[in-house]
Amino acid sequence: MTYGKSLGIVHTQYYQFEDDFELEIGTKLKKPTLAYETYGTLNDEKSNVILVCHPFTGSAHAAGWHDGDEKPGWWNTIIGPGKPIDTKKYFVICSNVIGSCKGSTGPSDINPETGDFYALDFPIITIKDMVHAQKKLLDYLDIKYIFAIIGGSMGGMQTLQWTISYPNMIRNAIVIAAGAYSTTQQIAFNEVQRRAILEDPLWNQGKYYNTNSSPEYGLSLARMIGHITYLSNDSMREKFGRRLQDKDQFSYNFDTEFQVESYLKHQGFSFTKRFDANSYLYLTKALDYFDLRVNNSLEEGLKDIKSRMLIISISSDWLYTQEQLEEIVMVLNSLNVDVSYSKLNSEYGHDAFLIENGQLNYIISNFLSKARVKDVMSKQVLTLSVNQGIKEAAELMLNENKTHIPVLNDNDQLIGIVTAWDLSKAIATDSDTIDEIMTKDVLTCYEDDSIYDVSSKLKEHNISGLPVIDHDNNVIGIITTAHLSNLIYKD
Repeated sequence: MTYGKSLGIVHTQYYQFEDDFELEIGTKLKKPTLAYETYGTLNDEKSNVILVCHPFTGSAHAAGWHDGDEKPGWWNTIIGPGKPIDTKKYFVICSNVIGSCKGSTGPSDINPETGDFYALDFPIITIKDMVHAQKKLLDYLDIKYIFAIIGGSMGGMQTLQWTISYPNMIRNAIVIAAGAYSTTQQIAFNEVQRRAILEDPLWNQGKYYNTNSSPEYGLSLARMIGHITYLSNDSMREKFGRRLQDKDQFSYNFDTEFQVESYLKHQGFSFTKRFDANSYLYLTKALDYFDLRVNNSLEEGLKDIKSRMLIISISSDWLYTQEQLEEIVMVLNSLNVDVSYSKLNSEYGHDAFLIENGQLNYIISNFLSKARVKDVMSKQVLTLSVNQGIKEAAELMLNENKTHIPVLNDNDQLIGIVTAWDLSKAIATDSDTIDEIMTKDVLTCYEDDSIYDVSSKLKEHNISGLPVIDHDNNVIGIITTAHLSNLIYKD
């Protein structure tokens, strides 16, 4: 098989928590496991991480191919070499949410305390729990901050939750087709889908794992209902119209007659082969509970967001409407958050973010290409005082494995920089103080400068790093070629 412009064969990895995981409701999940996949190469400064959050029934397998599979990962059109989420530039992580059935701990797994399937003994989980679990994974991978996070639908909810729960970790966030809270209509659709499962006699109060039957009918019906909400009237009319399935005239009975009926039945039945009914119940409940408002105020709920935001709506999405996403944009603007808004013009409804590759590719690529210094710089900066000695500077540089250290005056303002080359000169000139050897004509940059402009400056002057200053000449960060490696490259 040829994989074209793809990652080729990829593999799922698993991380088991070292400790029990406390959930939002107060109970603990005993040492859960998260399934995850990574694509691309993590650079030395770990500044090129993109976290992808999957939608409702998605998985960690976002891109590439599993050996023997007929289809690639669910967002293979977006993730890969030369694609918008370019694995030549970025180190991409996607994990399966807790409560699901795609490798992470969920109701279909064994409860270590009983030795039997969790089933309904699995605790209720929330979007916030999913995000906190992902944070544990990033801690395990020793990743301190995220260049960008992106997700559609339930993945968009996770993305929003990340920007609130861990605002200092997220530099850029892309939210697609997701609201800041679940509406009454969305909750109503979820309840009807759950009811289809709960009323199936084979559901058996969730205890069907060790039987020869499962609530396939109920799960199939739930999926049929849900799938209608992911489409639009225009897309269904274009694809099916009122055409009949394998016949020329009405049968005047209750058999399947219309193509749309046949399609929905196929979607429902095939879904039962790859998803668990109890997981469906738990994840829809997590969607229902999602509400970022504080005291019914979205302004209060979003006030801690610090990342640059891109909100993308879909013109024909009647499940997560343009108005819902535009409300987020309006609030973020009122909070002076750096936010951009794009509308995906599509007839495909909610599912358009999985289908409309051309428009979405352009929107995502354009947003990520505008990366700034503050998206990748280190905020923890090692500095020297002008009053410190040469020996102290050399020891600091050696112990911290640095090749250049900014020098500050008594008012903590930048007045110079000491490099490894400067220290070698100190030996030749028998210098004693930092002031004698430091480079005083310091090249700098600002946090809002383009990383591409900074890269050109580094290359032009043949240097490996720049202090990042504010407009009062205070050092607020440092950016080096290591921060930019992978992010800027030549084909």
